[in-house]
Amino acid sequence: MKDITELIEELKHRDSNVRQNAAETLGMIGDEKAIDSLTLALKDTNRFVRQDVIAALGKIGGARLAESLTQAFEEEKDEVVRDSIERALEKLQKIA
Repeated sequence: MKDITELIEELKHRDSNVRQNAAETLGMIGDEKAIDSLTLALKDTNRFVRQDVIAALGKIGGARLAESLTQAFEEEKDEVVRDSIERALEKLQKIA
């Protein structure tokens, strides 16, 4: 398995499939070290990457994520991605 540093770097890969896989794996690992990089990846140009990033952030949790996800929700135009953000925010509220 790749280490967290490699996965974080893959969030910037030119291939969206690599970025998606990295986000998904980071979510499964659940290490808070990935939060900052995942938060930056909320602005990815690919909606599927953004959805996987949101899911990963929802799995990792943490109080400061709610603010980042709320901001992403306000800026997001894609309704499917907005729905993903809402689900992640609901999950965070249940944890808190």
